[in-house]
Amino acid sequence: MKKSASFLCFLITSAVLSNSHATACTSDLDHKETYYTETTISETDTILTMPNIVPKTSKTITKTKTVNTKASDGTTLWSASITATFTYNGTTSKCISCSHNAKSYAKTWTIKSISSKKNDNTATATAIATHSYGNISKDFTQTITITCSKNGAIS
Repeated sequence: MKKSASFLCFLITSAVLSNSHATACTSDLDHKETYYTETTISETDTILTMPNIVPKTSKTITKTKTVNTKASDGTTLWSASITATFTYNGTTSKCISCSHNAKSYAKTWTIKSISSKKNDNTATATAIATHSYGNISKDFTQTITITCSKNGAIS
């Protein structure tokens, strides 16, 4: 990928449950940076009672999946997350609501946009962050998907 002044950039790869990957980012300005992403799913569950929405035989679970983009020294540059509530009963599962959030923690990164949607047993958030270095800017897209199995397993 190229952007003015031969700015070559990294590919952000999504990882599962705190695994991480790093790829170098360099430019003709002899500037080298390494970034990596770290993905986590929160361990706190919220059990909801929604008598008009959830059949009595179904259980409800809410989880948040967060992707942090970090510098090589471990400093978080920006993050994006999706929170989704699912129902499941051992036979089927369904996403009944979702919300999203994104935040920049470094002055060279800004959040351009974030949105989310739900479909069947999955919720997806798409965030775009802009990294600026000198007079060069580059957009990076992070897609986060959270899914619930028929037995309530979240991935």
